[in-house]
Amino acid sequence: MTLIEQHPHSNPADQAYQRAVAAAHQKLTDAIVDSTHVRSTVTESWRRCLQLHHTPQTVTTPATIASHTLADYRKTHPIAAVLPMVQTLLAPAHDVGLITAISNTAGHLLWVDGASSTRTRAEDIGFAPGTDWSEASMGTSAPGAALSTGAVAQVAGAEHFSQNVHDFYCSAIPLRHPSGGILGMLDLTGSATAVTPLALAMLRNTAKAIEQFWATHTFPTAGDHLAPDAVSASPLIEVATGYGGRLGDLRLSNRHAEILTLLDWHHTGFNATQLAHQLFAELPPEHLRARLTTVRAEISRLRKILDHSHYPITLLSQPYRLDAHRTTDAAAAIAALHRGDLTSALQLAPSDVLPESEAPGIVAIRQHVAVTLREAVLADANPEQLWTYLGRSQAAEDVEAWMLALKILPPHSPRRAVATATLQRLVH
Repeated sequence: MTLIEQHPHSNPADQAYQRAVAAAHQKLTDAIVDSTHVRSTVTESWRRCLQLHHTPQTVTTPATIASHTLADYRKTHPIAAVLPMVQTLLAPAHDVGLITAISNTAGHLLWVDGASSTRTRAEDIGFAPGTDWSEASMGTSAPGAALSTGAVAQVAGAEHFSQNVHDFYCSAIPLRHPSGGILGMLDLTGSATAVTPLALAMLRNTAKAIEQFWATHTFPTAGDHLAPDAVSASPLIEVATGYGGRLGDLRLSNRHAEILTLLDWHHTGFNATQLAHQLFAELPPEHLRARLTTVRAEISRLRKILDHSHYPITLLSQPYRLDAHRTTDAAAAIAALHRGDLTSALQLAPSDVLPESEAPGIVAIRQHVAVTLREAVLADANPEQLWTYLGRSQAAEDVEAWMLALKILPPHSPRRAVATATLQRLVH
C-alpha cells in the first residue's frame, strides 16, 4: 500500500481539495470519517488515529524523550554513518525553505535540519529532535503514516490529524535494512513544495543511496550476536564511515581509533615519542613527558580491550605495532584504487577518515584518502560511482564534481535536477 495515489485532486495542496479536506476533518470530532472527497489513504490513517486518540482535540503536542536517550539513539542508529550524504543530497530542498527530519523505527525524530525559518516554525508545533511523530503520538502525518504502512507517504495541510499541524506539508519514506526491516524514516517538511513530485523524487533517491550504503556495511547493535565461525577472523577496522571507530561489534574511543589507524597505516610502528607527535598537534619539549605518559596509558587500555575481545589482534611493543597486517577501511579503499576498483573504494570509505580528529597523523591520512578518491572519481567514474561520491560531505561544494554529474548523467535522470539545483546554489 502507498500513500501516493491517483485522485481527482492529484495535487494534495490544491486549495479546493484542501477546503474539502478541512470540512471532512471537522467531522472527526464526532468520530465520523467522511471519505467522499479525501484521499483513501488519508482516511485510512484517520481511522487508525481515531482508535488511538478518539478525537483530534486530544492531539496537540508530541511525546518527548529525555536528552540522554536522544543522544544514545543518535550514537547507535546506523543513519549516523550517512548524515553527510543526506545533507548533500537534500541541500536543494533546504535551499527552497524545507527541512529534513530523520526518525528511528518508533517515530522519535533524531535529527532535524534545513531552513532555519522553517525549523523555528516547526519547533512551535513540537517538530524537533527528541519528539515522537508516530501515529500513536501525533496522529496522521507523513512520518507517522510512512512508519505505520511501510510505504511512501505525503500528508498535506488539513489532512493532518492534529489541527496544530494544518499549516504544514510533508513527504516521508521508510528506510529499510538490507533484510527488509524498517530502520527509520526520512521526511521533508515545510510549504506545499514538500509534496511536489520533485520533493518525492529527491526522497526516493536519497533513501536509495542510504540503503545501498547499508547493504555494504554492518552496524551491530547491543542485541546482535556473532556466529561462532565469525570470531576466528578480524574484520576491517572501520574509521571512514562517519560513524566513529569500530572493530566489528567493538566501539572504539576516538583516541583508540586514532592509534589503530596510525599503526595500520605505518606497518613498521612507532616508539612512544613518535606516536605522541602523530597524536598531538602541539608538543613543546616541556610537555613531552606528560604526553608520553598519556600515550603509554592509552596503549595499555587499548591492549587490554583488544586482549579481552574475540578478535585475533594484538598490540605489540618496541615499537608499538600490530601483530600482523590489519586493515582499516581507509587503507582497504586505497588498495582497491590500486586494483582499479573504484566502486569498492567508495563503498569501503564512504566518509572522511575520523573527521573529528585533529591528530596530525590522522589529518595527513584523511587528506591523502580524500584527495586520492577525488582524483580517481574525476578521472574515471561512471554515473553511479560519481553519484555515490557526491553523497560524501567533502563533495558538497565541489563544483567540478557536480559539473561532471551534468556531463555524464543520463539525459532524463532525475538526479540532473539535484545536480542543477546544487550548482545554482554553489555558483550564485
